[in-house]
Amino acid sequence: LNQQRITAPVILIFRKLKSTIDYSKFPKLHEGEIEEQFIRGHGPGGSNVNKTTNCVLLKHLPTGIVVKCHESRLLQENQKLGRERLLTKLDDFYNGEMSVSAQKKRIETAKKISIDRKREKLREMKRQFQEHGKSSKS
Repeated sequence: LNQQRITAPVILIFRKLKSTIDYSKFPKLHEGEIEEQFIRGHGPGGSNVNKTTNCVLLKHLPTGIVVKCHESRLLQENQKLGRERLLTKLDDFYNGEMSVSAQKKRIETAKKISIDRKREKLREMKRQFQEHGKSSKS
């Protein structure tokens, strides 16, 4: 009985660790490896968007990966978002299946499969219950 109290929390912690994401191989971004250009905006927003230089083009020199960001009207915000996107692309490039985005996708897929299985099991139980009710009435 005492042994169960000790091992149960350990098992729960182990299960939680299995589904956590490994950030240890996430790349670091060095400013010397980035070529940054500011270009004019585009898209909806009138002539002001087309006149202002608030679009950011980032190029990672060692890999040649290019990211263009024009989400916001603010240049600083686009710089920040562009760097985040560049980091994600670098992670995908260097780590492939072990990248953070691939790990998140696998976890989401596993959750979806689990939920679908539970729903199917419930449907089957309801069907059996209804059949049992019909057969007992006859």
